[in-house]
Amino acid sequence: MRPLFVWIVLSGTLFSQSPKDRSLEIRGKVVDPDGIPVPAATVYVVQEGLTLDDATPRSVKTDANGTFDFRGGLESGTYKLYSRKDADGYLDPFDSFYSDAGKNATRVVLTQKHPTPTVTVKLGKQAAIISGRVFDIQSGTPLKAYVGLMDEEGNGHSVVVDGDYRLVVPSEKNVHLIVTVIGTRHPIIPVSSLWLEPGQRVFMDIPITAAER
Repeated sequence: MRPLFVWIVLSGTLFSQSPKDRSLEIRGKVVDPDGIPVPAATVYVVQEGLTLDDATPRSVKTDANGTFDFRGGLESGTYKLYSRKDADGYLDPFDSFYSDAGKNATRVVLTQKHPTPTVTVKLGKQAAIISGRVFDIQSGTPLKAYVGLMDEEGNGHSVVVDGDYRLVVPSEKNVHLIVTVIGTRHPIIPVSSLWLEPGQRVFMDIPITAAER
């Protein structure tokens, strides 16, 4: 009788826990601002209340039809979903210089009663590109410099260049283009204020005079 009793208790325990072991997943698709499905985009899922600094988010790639599926390993709760596709200028949604992650997040509630919700994740604004050369105006010699961008909140990015430069610029946002020539005493040289449209491409040479250096 005792072995039978133990078997019954264990079976009852397993049965009572089985609802918690159900497979939870989030399905959906990624679309661009015009609603067109986006293949090969990266989708992140982050539990509500957490940020990129708290934990590394799970991610998957969309297929040829722009669809994705997070399977297993998810608990009941509220999640935020983000997407990016650097190759097309849809950049890191966690970078405050390029995107407002809170604004672009898609929220979904995952429960035992609704274990497989389907959502649509919309990409944020496409970035713009600015490129050109930094050179000495008298000799035409390429100059090594820091070329950077900064917005009105103090967020920004910079690159070290040897003449030629290429910068990814957040679109529909006031940013300042600045240059510091390496090996000189001159502080940052403000070059221009920019406001670019999504996907816009701009070529801008930056000639530096001896006085500026």
